Amino acid sequence: MWRVPLSAPPSSEWQHSFQSAEESTAVASPKGVRFEREALTFRAGEEHVPAWVACIDRWIADANRAQADLDAGRGRDAARAQQQTDARRQKATDANEKFKDL
Repeated sequence: MWRVPLSAPPSSEWQHSFQSAEESTAVASPKGVRFEREALTFRAGEEHVPAWVACIDRWIADANRAQADLDAGRGRDAARAQQQTDARRQKATDANEKFKDL
C-alpha cells in the first residue's frame, strides 16, 4: 500500500469529484484510491507507482478545480442573498423615514 499526503483534509464534495474522475488507465483508477484524514492510499506494484502518482496528480487538479467552482458559486449565492437582504432593509428604512412624522 502506498500513501500520498494531502495538504488538508478533503471535503466530501472534493472526494466525490476526485472519485468521479472519468480518466483512468489499465493500471490506475480513482476508484482504487482510499482517503484518510490528510492522505490518500492506493495499492499497486512498485513498477506501477509512477503511473499512479501521475494519475493522482491529474485527479487532484481536477478535484481542486471542481471545488473552486463550487466555492465560487456559493460565494455568488451568498453575495446575492446579502444584496437582497440589504435592499429589504433599505426599503424598510425608507418607509420609516417617509412616515416618521405622521
